[in-house]
Amino acid sequence: MTNDFSDAPDEIELPLRDRLPEYLAVFGAGVGAGIVIGFVISLIWDVAVGAAVGYTIVTIGIVMLLAGGATGGGYTSLGIGAAGAMFGSRRTDEADEDLGESWTGRQRRSPQDRLREGLRPEANPRAFWQVIGGFAFIAFGVAVAAMFG
Repeated sequence: MTNDFSDAPDEIELPLRDRLPEYLAVFGAGVGAGIVIGFVISLIWDVAVGAAVGYTIVTIGIVMLLAGGATGGGYTSLGIGAAGAMFGSRRTDEADEDLGESWTGRQRRSPQDRLREGLRPEANPRAFWQVIGGFAFIAFGVAVAAMFG
């Protein structure tokens, strides 16, 4: 018995109410990682625990802002497409009739398609909420550093 999901969309977008527990779990995991890393930083260097934890959480927020902006702005597809076109993953004079499938089972795309996708990115709610989470991490980290640092 084989399952053929070729007609199913790549990713079904759930309403925010259904995605919120996942987002809160990721936020909690990030805060937990920030506490652990900040505590280790305070042990290695002679820094107050509150300041180390707060600034570590701020750093996690900045990384989330950068990652969400790159994903939502289409820069990840743009970069992959430009690298593929520059380093010859596929020649432009080749016919585009059969690109085949990659090892993940998804249809492969040419570098030109990736460049087009990067120049006109679709709406990406996950990237939007990643940026919002980055701002929340920064605010929380600044508050922790101000209160306990």
